Amino acid sequence: MKFKLICFDMDGTLTEKDDSWLYIHKDLGVWEQAKKHRELFFQGKINYQDWADLDVGLWRNTTLEKLTSIIQKINVRPHIDEVVRELKKRNLKLLIISSGLLFFAERIKTQFNFDYAIANAPVVGPDGRLTGEIAVKVSYDNKPLVLQKFIKALNITLKECIAVADGENDIPLFKEVGFSIAFNPKNEAIAKAASVAIRNGDLLNVLSIILSKLD
Repeated sequence: MKFKLICFDMDGTLTEKDDSWLYIHKDLGVWEQAKKHRELFFQGKINYQDWADLDVGLWRNTTLEKLTSIIQKINVRPHIDEVVRELKKRNLKLLIISSGLLFFAERIKTQFNFDYAIANAPVVGPDGRLTGEIAVKVSYDNKPLVLQKFIKALNITLKECIAVADGENDIPLFKEVGFSIAFNPKNEAIAKAASVAIRNGDLLNVLSIILSKLD
């Protein structure tokens, strides 16, 4: 199989924090309320859009500048620049696909020269403050559908994609792409769902495995 696109999860894969939503909630002092929203979702009492709306509602009237300053405290993983550079030498398209926040994904995309980023975008009013609404592009488990729609315009199939991710919500994606890497998998189910698991947190090992699949 000739691979054409590599899609990377963001939180916990390209960054050292595995949940940027949680990080913002804690910084703003609203985690206790957000925790209740999380429980409602995993109990099946609300859908993902409801969960996202409730969570972003806790940030209403916060400026995008403030959220950006919080996000900037999250460290990205070492060697992203080298991974991107080497993969782009092979004419691969690089995509960040995340149920995290678009302004964070766009920052990483721009900083490290990824080709594309798809994530969820809080709505910002003309005064630069969040309205409490969010445009959800990537929900908890719909990454395969999002990716399939996106790559259709690029004339790429799911089997021509490699996915790199760490969470249970990535398992459906692992099942659909041509090759998958569980990077620092959060549990054994994630590791078993992937083609290969890497547990040492080094993106250079991800690069090595991808390059071996291209030969």
